[in-house]
Amino acid sequence: MALTLPTVQPMPPIAAIGFPWDTTQGLDPVAELSAARADLGDTFIVDSGRDRYLFVFSPDAVRDFYALAEPVASKGIADYRMLLRKLPKELFANRRTFAHDLFGAQDVEGYLAHLDTAISRQIAELGDAGTIDLFELSRRLGHRLALGCWMGDAAAEDPTLDALIRDFDQLDGAEAFVHPERMARGEHDGGEEAFARERAALLRVEEAVADLLIDGAPDDGFLAEIAGRWADVDDAERARGVAGDVVLLHIATMTNLFAALGWTLGLLVLHPEARRRVEAGDAAFLERCELEAIRLGQRSIMMRSVLAPCSIADGDQTYHLDPGMILATMLPVTNLTAAPGFDAYDPDRWDGRRLRNEAALAGKELVTTFGHGSHRCPAQRFSLSAIGRAVSRMVTTFDLEPEFSTIRPLPRQIGGVARPDDPCVVAYRRR
Repeated sequence: MALTLPTVQPMPPIAAIGFPWDTTQGLDPVAELSAARADLGDTFIVDSGRDRYLFVFSPDAVRDFYALAEPVASKGIADYRMLLRKLPKELFANRRTFAHDLFGAQDVEGYLAHLDTAISRQIAELGDAGTIDLFELSRRLGHRLALGCWMGDAAAEDPTLDALIRDFDQLDGAEAFVHPERMARGEHDGGEEAFARERAALLRVEEAVADLLIDGAPDDGFLAEIAGRWADVDDAERARGVAGDVVLLHIATMTNLFAALGWTLGLLVLHPEARRRVEAGDAAFLERCELEAIRLGQRSIMMRSVLAPCSIADGDQTYHLDPGMILATMLPVTNLTAAPGFDAYDPDRWDGRRLRNEAALAGKELVTTFGHGSHRCPAQRFSLSAIGRAVSRMVTTFDLEPEFSTIRPLPRQIGGVARPDDPCVVAYRRR
């Protein structure tokens, strides 16, 4: 039976490309979408697998993209569909704790002691001198930072830490878009066997949570608060529910936090003048370095599943979309081209958390770090605090010498902050 795709009126041009989770032919989605934009203009169709995508890149259309109401064009459903390529459906059912529940301003202040403990442990683990890949370091530190918050400081030290890292790496939903080519090979097609490793890892996390709950949920993290939301069920269901909440919270923070930390530290190592300003204690400049690193490292496709008929205007034409369409834009395509020089590293292009020359852009939505409007990431303040504290401690504790010259994004990645295609090794020596 022929596949019937949703319609767009009028019909824009179609780009002859596919995405890595649907085909083994897609080599670099960012390069392919950039080339399609240069050839076809700011609005075009991509038919990939069983889905039809309307890509928009003009200032007017990207503004409309963020303005559409969630019940009309859902970012949540689009993200959920992507994660289902890697994770079993039951992980998403009956959750009681969400990222926005724990990322209020007061809560963030409560995280700081856990962040400092995690950073101190990681610095001690490094010793006095050696070499290390920055992104491997940032991944381990990112796990430590988040697990200390969700499960208490004891969960973020050995031997518990290493076991939890192995399980959370298996439960890393980011694999769906960091390595979409693995999804194309059918490794996670939704069958029971496909998710056996994920379900086994989830069971081990449940056992770790159950042990903590038996001992009395520690009050130095958020496990007690999460557990309180499951106080009305028996012990087994409580451990299962709390573990599911912890896993999704960890996925929500770790999807981009460790990679953003790696980009921030890596670009500072490659730019000694900027690093010296951070070493001197310029906290405001450090936050600008974080935002600039995230801007340059963005590899995210932003998608919204159309649930009801809607329209989007690109400045020249208004397009009418049927339900079933996926409305999309690709952040690195606009982040690096919104204004001259935006392909280069310049932390001082930021004024606080806004671009200094934002008014000069054709549309502020063309440059994205943590999202816009209702789609702004609720973990922004937590992430900036965690990254800033970790980077500050690293550059003031160690002399860092890069053994790499650039950070090159993983070509097939199609979401999140970029993972590097090549090792980013530094030699470090304690001051």
